[in-house]
Amino acid sequence: MVPRATTSSGRLVGNSEKGILSFKGIPFAIPPVGDLRWQPPVPVPAWSGERDATTFGPSAMQRSNPGMDLIGIPSERTDEDCLYLNIWTPGLDGSRPVMVWIHGGGNTVGSGSQPRINGEHLAGRGDVVVVTFNYRLGAFGFLHAPELGASGNEALLDQIAALTWVRSEIAAFGGDAANITVFGQSAGGFDIAKLMGMSQAKNCFDRIIPLSGSITPSVPRNEAEATTAHFAQQFGGIEKLRGVPAEDILDYQVALSQRPDNRARFGPIEDGVVCRDDGVEAIENGTYTRGMPLLIGNTLNEATLFTTMGGALDGLDDEGLIRMARGIFKTQAEHAVDVYRTAREKRGEAVTPLAIWTAIATDRMFRMPAIRTAEFHSAHTADTWMYLFDYPSPALEGKLGSCHSLDIPFVWGTCDVDNMKRFCGEGPAVDQLSKRMMDLYLAFARYGAPLIDSLPDWPAYDPGKRSTMHLGETCWVEEAPMDAERELWASLPE
Repeated sequence: MVPRATTSSGRLVGNSEKGILSFKGIPFAIPPVGDLRWQPPVPVPAWSGERDATTFGPSAMQRSNPGMDLIGIPSERTDEDCLYLNIWTPGLDGSRPVMVWIHGGGNTVGSGSQPRINGEHLAGRGDVVVVTFNYRLGAFGFLHAPELGASGNEALLDQIAALTWVRSEIAAFGGDAANITVFGQSAGGFDIAKLMGMSQAKNCFDRIIPLSGSITPSVPRNEAEATTAHFAQQFGGIEKLRGVPAEDILDYQVALSQRPDNRARFGPIEDGVVCRDDGVEAIENGTYTRGMPLLIGNTLNEATLFTTMGGALDGLDDEGLIRMARGIFKTQAEHAVDVYRTAREKRGEAVTPLAIWTAIATDRMFRMPAIRTAEFHSAHTADTWMYLFDYPSPALEGKLGSCHSLDIPFVWGTCDVDNMKRFCGEGPAVDQLSKRMMDLYLAFARYGAPLIDSLPDWPAYDPGKRSTMHLGETCWVEEAPMDAERELWASLPE
């Protein structure tokens, strides 16, 4: 039987496969084109009759590259008209936990329709409703242009609009509107941390899972203004930007992002309007998230995806390592490198200059911000858990280790999809870990705690013991992992 669901905007016709109902390409805002380019999302008006919801809508404007295929970000159909979401559900009756995914991709690539985030597996295994969606990317979602009424955080407003839609409409798809878990990876995780500190996102979700994403500084307003000035100069004035073809905007965005002297960045901006709160202070105080369960963590070797691909750093020597470390640690660079080398030697880990630099980059971007987020949140909310995903990828002769994005197909049960076999490997160990990952996420969504029978006892996180669950070929809890490196970062000026 063809499934049909009725929303406040109209009736949808979906699909049924393998016992799971799906509704794809559901608009949650009017297409942000023409006069609506760089404007906050506008709710969708009602339509008459039935709307087909059996195919994904187009992805946001982006330019992928062949290297993205390895981690599961394929080239897809793109358009400025991109604000669509997708739902997988075991049934339209009942009231199930809801899991809403915010995709990653550096806020410049990605979508809610990637094969590695097919929601049918989680929905079927855990009897939950799963939602993915698109949001505007790059210059289309993060261009600070007050002259055009653009805060530069339209992408965050897209995310809030999608979450608001889910809260209002998900009951029609068998979901519990009072139990929504937001989870996302990389840029999706960093954006979630930003939402945690925003008044506009208050009441948009009930449980939180940032993967490889946490508290991070926003793009300063002066930097965002400089990027906008480049666009205005390129296209003959800021007042003309809405008339520039989308492909031309994208081409120039890519060019600015690749400048060797001063690369433009696209992400949440300290605009003083949308991002007007001190997000870090709000998380620390629990202004909007007090009492919300939090599950946070990262992969063991996040940065190998960036330091290994292409081989640009293969010849890194000690002198080069110290020079790069000075860019972070300033006058303490030699001391910092020595701390990393000594700690890694004690654990029997590689101490080549490239291995040390990769560990520093991983900690700087991912692990230390995650620890900081967990520390702040656990101070007012006991239901805080931390993990470390350490299963190694067999790709590139094992050089990647447990790199950035490797955990996604394990969480979604898609290790056998497209390129994922090459990235994740295959066999009983992969299947077992994926099932454990799925089950702990599902338990968290249902009960607010990632506690399942197939894992050892997992204490909640606190700054005293720093209990962290290792998720890999074996699963075990370690107190204060890699603490010498953490203490080094904690000793630095903020």
